[in-house]
Amino acid sequence: MNQAVRSLPQSLRVGASACPHDCPSTCALEVELLDERTIGRVRGAADNAYTAGVICAKVARYAERVHHPDRLTRPLRRKGARGTRDFVAISWDDALDVVAENFLRAEARYGAQAVWPYYYAGTMGLVMRDGINRLRYAKKYSGFFETICNNLAWAGFAAGTGRIAGPDPREMAKSDLIVIWGTNAVNTQVNVMTHAVRARKERGAKIAAVDVYMNGTMAQASASALFSVSAMASHVRAMAPPICTPPRAFRRSPAPGCMREEGHFTTIAPSIIGTRP
Repeated sequence: MNQAVRSLPQSLRVGASACPHDCPSTCALEVELLDERTIGRVRGAADNAYTAGVICAKVARYAERVHHPDRLTRPLRRKGARGTRDFVAISWDDALDVVAENFLRAEARYGAQAVWPYYYAGTMGLVMRDGINRLRYAKKYSGFFETICNNLAWAGFAAGTGRIAGPDPREMAKSDLIVIWGTNAVNTQVNVMTHAVRARKERGAKIAAVDVYMNGTMAQASASALFSVSAMASHVRAMAPPICTPPRAFRRSPAPGCMREEGHFTTIAPSIIGTRP
């Protein structure tokens, strides 16, 4: 990131970077370089066709967190009672010893599976995130299905499309109908809304939102459908190609190969809590 990609007035440099968050947008960034260890404003890269100069508020304020005086930068060990905020700084070696000793104590008393490396991505790269599995395999600690947040989405996506894949997201700007299902893109994926709104302005595209609660995306959509959680799950299952029995929500029988014609919002109204045309 320390390589400047362009200069601003007053000799301010701007470096190229990428957002570290575990987000499907994977935004390209332009970061102001105040000196070798200090960053200023963070912007979406204007020359990246997907990021298109737009970045979410959380990443735009990165410098506030990175350089905040209360940021935790070294291990602290509690020495007082819980809740007293009485901590003392210790070295990284001492901190790792404390963790290792507790792992060994739990393993000796309850068995190796008593230790459960519970983790996921956050702002970690693949090496940092998955490196813990080397310890888990060596010690035979408990395992889990790699993610604490994507299981339902993965299962529904795979059932509905056959694989975890999709089109180039920039194609949203060239679409006539954009369906945003189960994600509040207005607040969590601003780039999705950038391209969706572009399609609405330039092409007159319609934006349809489907979710289990009212949110910013539902409010901005051309049409929205509010489902109960159980109804949402039922209709996801109903649209999965491998399932051959058509629910009452669909007007037509399944086509050969268990694929069926697309239903309409009006035909599934009994299972919808509310709609907004």
